[in-house]
Amino acid sequence: MKLIQLSDCHLLENPEREGYGGINPLQSLLAVLNLVATQKPDGIIVTGDISGDDSDASYQFFIDALNQWLPDVPIKVIAGNHDNNPLFNSRLARWLLTADTCWEFGDWCIHGLDTRSTGTLGIINPNQLQQISTQIQHHAEKQHLLALHHHPVATESWMDKHALQGVQLLEAWLAEHPVAALLHGHIHADNLASLAGRPVYGAPSTCWQWALTPEFGLADVAPGFRQFNLTSSLSTEIGRVA
Repeated sequence: MKLIQLSDCHLLENPEREGYGGINPLQSLLAVLNLVATQKPDGIIVTGDISGDDSDASYQFFIDALNQWLPDVPIKVIAGNHDNNPLFNSRLARWLLTADTCWEFGDWCIHGLDTRSTGTLGIINPNQLQQISTQIQHHAEKQHLLALHHHPVATESWMDKHALQGVQLLEAWLAEHPVAALLHGHIHADNLASLAGRPVYGAPSTCWQWALTPEFGLADVAPGFRQFNLTSSLSTEIGRVA
């Protein structure tokens, strides 16, 4: 089974507006989706920051783009800090992956953790962890992935000012649960870390890429996505537009 992770689209109400690096986030997303469609994925998971300005139009652009390029592919979304608004839940209700429901994906279950807090920071909600525990128990025959927006492991970069709070709670929870890996967005970068002995995968943004350096900066790499190949084991790779 082939799972594609998209993240950090930062779409705007004005479809002509550019952002960091002179990148138009809508046109960049469309280019990424064009490439993703050629991979013939079995599912898409989007790890937050779909909107960049809390606008209704930004979510409609996202819905239209996914329906255009991947009309028959199952899609799940979780929220990022830029999706901390009522529109996210209402406009994307049919695609929401919440902690109380497991997404059965072949021999795997994918669980979504909503880490929205205040501002750019994230937080671990213990009630959601308990809901995921229940789902893991109900699907004990499956392998499990945990998806969230904020990065749970420090990158030693400027992005750590916008990190996840309460990581110790998540680390202790992981030590007691058979989660094979974690995937996240937020850092706009291909990154591999480890938490409680589990691999933690960061994903590129579909628009501008952050440089994981002490001071704010952009990385000179193209927009892209992360692909997971889920069989009896897990492998992963990065795809980027030309």
